[in-house]
Amino acid sequence: MLVERSRIPPEGLDLRVCEEPRWEGVEGLWTSLDPVEASFHLERKGGGILATGAFVTTAVVLCSRCSEAVSIPVSDQFEVLYVGTPNGSRGDDSELTPEETDVEFLEHDRLDLSGLLRENVLLNLPLQPLCRAECRGLCPRCGVNLNEISCQCRIPEPDPRLRPLQHLL
Repeated sequence: MLVERSRIPPEGLDLRVCEEPRWEGVEGLWTSLDPVEASFHLERKGGGILATGAFVTTAVVLCSRCSEAVSIPVSDQFEVLYVGTPNGSRGDDSELTPEETDVEFLEHDRLDLSGLLRENVLLNLPLQPLCRAECRGLCPRCGVNLNEISCQCRIPEPDPRLRPLQHLL
């Protein structure tokens, strides 16, 4: 969803969005993702647009230990200042000033709300999701889910030459 800067009135613009996430380049991060419900408040600030809002969704991801599907709520609030690109466009190899690290740049005087939602959803997904804190994972030898059954695999004794290093673990 694109919003033109000229369509934002002086008092600001409030939007509610329910978007089905059909984003490219994120395959494999989740097995399913509910529609993302978001609210935005857009207002003009100087030569840019201040976008504030919040979103909520539910993602089904795989546990990083046992590979079982787990449903997790994903939500956050955000505030991003979008400014016009300096001199019309910005080259990929130019260096950012310290002031520019906290802002995003508008392209063609339009704000891409779908891109803003995509970025915030991805930033709020857990790096190593767990089905539960005490998840035992998979057996490294036979691959059985240790949360369901105990396997009969024997873990070999560690190399005796490494025993002096055991206190470091």
